[in-house]
Amino acid sequence: MTVGTGPLSRDDFWALVDHSATWGEDADAQLMDLRMSLSRLTPSQIAAFQGYFEEAMIRSYRWDLWGAAYVAKGGASDDGFEYFQRWLISRGRTDFERVLADPDALADLAIPDAQSDLEFEAFGYVAPEVWSAKSGQALSQMPEADVRPRPSAPSGTPFKEERSHLAARYPKLWKRFGTWL
Repeated sequence: MTVGTGPLSRDDFWALVDHSATWGEDADAQLMDLRMSLSRLTPSQIAAFQGYFEEAMIRSYRWDLWGAAYVAKGGASDDGFEYFQRWLISRGRTDFERVLADPDALADLAIPDAQSDLEFEAFGYVAPEVWSAKSGQALSQMPEADVRPRPSAPSGTPFKEERSHLAARYPKLWKRFGTWL
């Protein structure tokens, strides 16, 4: 995956993520691919990549999406939902936008089996680690992204953990994963 020498765009961010996502469920290979792609960028481009990642995290910090993760995973703690968000971003732009538009569409994604944890914690660490290695500076020195801070609570209305509510709100997910709850 090649990116020009100018500022990294949102489309560049998603092209890099999409390219790494071709490894499917091989998380180690996906991380290696993304690391290699990011290592070809300048430190400022890597920092911009992290900014777009943070932007995607903010966009996906929603109660309706948390409810979908709750059904698919059989529960989702604060950390579990954050790692789910990272997993969803790692799937690429098409899957990310599709599930943001309709959280129940998560049921339509190619998930290898019902035991998959739908989490990818390490995906959020790649850009800062590559930036630090490339710049020679500590992670704490990475420039802050020019995005609004993460909100203290998800947007939207909290979901109800009652089986009947979850089955009605997420019918496809409930059909595929509802036996967890």
